[in-house]
Amino acid sequence: MTIINPGTGEVDDLDFVPLDLAGLDESELLAMFPTPVQCAGALLIARHHIASAPAVIAARSKALKDAKRALIVARGYAMQRAEGRTAEIRKAIAESDSDVISAWEHIDTCELALEYARERRKSLSEDIEILRSLNANFRGEHQ
Repeated sequence: MTIINPGTGEVDDLDFVPLDLAGLDESELLAMFPTPVQCAGALLIARHHIASAPAVIAARSKALKDAKRALIVARGYAMQRAEGRTAEIRKAIAESDSDVISAWEHIDTCELALEYARERRKSLSEDIEILRSLNANFRGEHQ
């Protein structure tokens, strides 16, 4: 599996973990574990990413609020264009207007982006807890 490192732009290759762990010898099992330096580095990177999470979430929340306001405006213009009909027909025409549909799609996109940012923050928090535990265990083993 190949991934792109967002910090450096370099392409990194990842190896899959074998499912038959019982069939591995001790040296193969030890080769799968990160070194203390790798754990410390991963912890620093995760802390750096989670530090920017509040700003990202705030920006995506603002984008969602702006998208909802744009929907209200698009509905208003669509209702004006549908004048001369009953309120029920104007509402139906307004909801099928291309600008209103586009505004709904933009809201959906903003909601997904916000949810992704929240899930990313949550997963980073979990990763940090795991890395802290690994670092604490490594410190005890290498003293």
